[in-house]
Amino acid sequence: MRIRTDLSSEYINDKDYEVAKVANALAHPLRVALVRYLAEKNNGKGVDNITCNKDLVAMFDYSQSTISQHVKILKEAGLFLTESKDKFTFYYLNASLLKDFANALSI
Repeated sequence: MRIRTDLSSEYINDKDYEVAKVANALAHPLRVALVRYLAEKNNGKGVDNITCNKDLVAMFDYSQSTISQHVKILKEAGLFLTESKDKFTFYYLNASLLKDFANALSI
């Protein structure tokens, strides 16, 4: 989904676009489950707090390509951050962005 950024209104600001970007990334049950899994597995970045793609494939009953497509969307939204070691890519949750998203939705 493409979000129009040419709308000007006193009710829509730059923060609203970021909120919409995260909401769009969370608009699939598997992506919500992936975020929840990383949130439970790792509370922040660290050597023991990162997950590689093979761990995600093993945890969820989806093909590697399906997991990769969903992870890509989460990375583009900024929810998953990456760290490369050798030929492997490891993921960890951008918890501050998730908290900002939750705070933006609170009324």
